[in-house]
Amino acid sequence: MGRTGLNPTTVPNQGLPARAQVKWPKWALAVLFLADGAGFGTWAAHVPVFKQFLHIENGSLTLVLISVIVGALITMPVTGQLIARYGSRSVIHVTAISYVLMIAFLAQVSSFLLLVIVAGLFGAAKGAFDISVNAQAMAVEKHYKQSSMSFFQGCWSAGGLLGAGAASMMLQHQGTIRADLSFAAGLLGLSSILALPFLVDETERSLANSKFVWPNAALFRIAVIGAFGLLAEGAIADWASVYLHSNVGVALPLAAAGYAGYAIAMAAARFSGDWLARHISGKNILHGSGLLIAAGLGCTLLSHSWWPAVIGLMLAGIGVANIVPVIWGVAGRDTRMGAGPAISATATIGYFGFLTGPPIIGSLAVLIGLRQAMGVIVLAGIIVAAGPIFFPLESRSRAANEEVATT
Repeated sequence: MGRTGLNPTTVPNQGLPARAQVKWPKWALAVLFLADGAGFGTWAAHVPVFKQFLHIENGSLTLVLISVIVGALITMPVTGQLIARYGSRSVIHVTAISYVLMIAFLAQVSSFLLLVIVAGLFGAAKGAFDISVNAQAMAVEKHYKQSSMSFFQGCWSAGGLLGAGAASMMLQHQGTIRADLSFAAGLLGLSSILALPFLVDETERSLANSKFVWPNAALFRIAVIGAFGLLAEGAIADWASVYLHSNVGVALPLAAAGYAGYAIAMAAARFSGDWLARHISGKNILHGSGLLIAAGLGCTLLSHSWWPAVIGLMLAGIGVANIVPVIWGVAGRDTRMGAGPAISATATIGYFGFLTGPPIIGSLAVLIGLRQAMGVIVLAGIIVAAGPIFFPLESRSRAANEEVATT
């Protein structure tokens, strides 16, 4: 343990075989990724409910989503510096509880102004939680000496599915914003508290990397591809349910179920991501991912009934699934900046795309309508598909890279 600089600080591991001990940090972090996704899925599924309950127009809803962005962009760089100083295990204790508390505060919102304020706090907590769980994922990967990023991203997607699915069920049974979000906050809080003691503790930290490091030109171009992929993911998460309700004309429970179908497809594709990366190059994964996003959303936007629209969303979910693991993998193999700074900088640029996608759609929806505005997601998919043609990308599969690294 000491040779890697990482220690699972878990009392229940004592006395267990070594093979059993090392499973605890991975599964504890999986629970936190699941909680992260479930909280966001619950929020996304309730966006149209807030819109209806508070009588919010698309333009005003955009202000709410912008508030989420501002909050996240403020806390993400600060969280990165705190992690460099104190380690992700210490920071994640604060960010996990803060995230749960903000979901509980959302349950108490009763006016548009209060929603804007609390949404900003929710974005701040989510941005900090996202950075801390991904930093912990790097520590767990170092501890295991194998890549698990696709698995963790799959857990996040599965959490989004659980959150949206539970929201759909509660709405079908006359659920309310206060009851639904309060229940979600309580359940996620309990899960997080049970998982936190089992995380990996980084004992070797360096203040030299405690500041944000801007990526070099080559890595920046790769990060931009990731940003467009995450733009599509964030925009679908916040606007898919609204679109199904407002433009396709389905009831709120069916709109939430449509997002759940998207989350199912994304989760399944992410859990197969590690296998896919061993057999297909990252370049080809991005080609296919972008085309699936463009074709899937195109199908959704051309549909006027629930089933074809949801099938299109599911295709887009498969496309979105493995963009992040590929881009993060390329950053992690960067030898000029080092894995930690490269992934941190790339993630910040990527999350900027994730957070700016929803308000871009909302702003355009005011001018040209929501159906036409969501064409931006189709364009983002095309850019992801075409990006590796113009920008250099490692073409070897993950297995090939691991083989080279061990020889």
